[in-house]
Amino acid sequence: MLDRLSLDVAALHATDSALHLGALITLEGEPPSRGEVSEQLSRRAARLPELAHRLAGRPGRPRWEPDPRFDPDRHVYELPGSADPAAVLAELLRQPLPRDRPLWGIWLVRRVGGGYGLGYRAHHAFQDGAAAVATLERLLGPEEAPRPRVLSFRPPRPVSWAAVLPELRPPRRTTWWPALDTPPSQAYAATLADVDTARLHALGRLTGATVPQLCLALATEALRAWHPHDWEPGGPGHGLGLRANLAIGVRGPGDPLPLLGNRVAVAGVDLPCGEPDPLRRLDRVGRALDYPRLARLADAHRVILRRLPYRVGRLALTRSVDARYTPVGVADLRIRRPLGFAGVPASGVYALPVMVPGQPLFVSWVTHRRRLHVTFTTDSALAGADRLPEAWHTALAALERRVADGEFAQEPTVTGMR
Repeated sequence: MLDRLSLDVAALHATDSALHLGALITLEGEPPSRGEVSEQLSRRAARLPELAHRLAGRPGRPRWEPDPRFDPDRHVYELPGSADPAAVLAELLRQPLPRDRPLWGIWLVRRVGGGYGLGYRAHHAFQDGAAAVATLERLLGPEEAPRPRVLSFRPPRPVSWAAVLPELRPPRRTTWWPALDTPPSQAYAATLADVDTARLHALGRLTGATVPQLCLALATEALRAWHPHDWEPGGPGHGLGLRANLAIGVRGPGDPLPLLGNRVAVAGVDLPCGEPDPLRRLDRVGRALDYPRLARLADAHRVILRRLPYRVGRLALTRSVDARYTPVGVADLRIRRPLGFAGVPASGVYALPVMVPGQPLFVSWVTHRRRLHVTFTTDSALAGADRLPEAWHTALAALERRVADGEFAQEPTVTGMR
């Protein structure tokens, strides 16, 4: 059923750039020519048969099929650049993917002032986030002759329905966040934050939190700082939170084309913006982003997606991504192979997330080498969203001060996932 749902989305919204995902890789030095990018892409894409599949089929019955005219060179595009990676990201978000070929592409961006970027984008029905990351590693990572295993799978386990069923209750409608009061423009902007992972690992050792848990906690703090009066005593959101969607993989180990199609479900994560105590906020985020919890949900979704009638599944999907109930998206992406081009290592990797229509905010972070890169993608109509990166850095420094003052000295607050 999940495959049919994603194919229907692709057939109905193949040209909607908001439903594309990917990443921008920034590099220093002289940009390569388009021909040089095409040559490497053609050589490596030959080992990735999924990239040669196009959307086909009749209305109501779409399918993926090999494109007999597939030519990787037709997937290389050029884009005038900017010195600001955030501006490049915003421009990439607007680029279409032609319907007459497989729904992915590489953009060569010549940045003003030196350096360049390589942007990879694919339709979310064509690939989920894990498949897109694995594709990036194959196209821009160290070259290897044989095709390695590209995705890791955890064997499914029996589902503890007593523990899982309460998690599947529909979320409450959000009425206390001013970002939802602004009519969406359906145009998007991006702002960025970067940090050495050493700072996060040091915090993790003292708090018991993992890097993803810390990132989610810092996103919560940034949201509090964005609209501070709404979370304070007397504010409409005091004691409440914001519901976020986190994608969880449900792809099975027997998939013959593991880089094709969308094989994710969503786990609801409550961001405790209205909790007044900072230590409790971190603890609640840690419990929400606990690995055993996410594994249980993934196992349950595998069973549900096999058995649920299509119409019920479509209704459930529509509700789960409705911004009135789940206004925020979050993604944790980890690139395990160093990216680069022609021997030049990437200086940054910034996520390009999917923006569900009407959703005001998506926070995604990418770990690459020893840096963590955060992308805040927001509807352009939202006032003050450009302050989110500064608020994120301020929250990180404040957490470091609390740790230095001994607030975590007694015992770790968060149940970690390491």
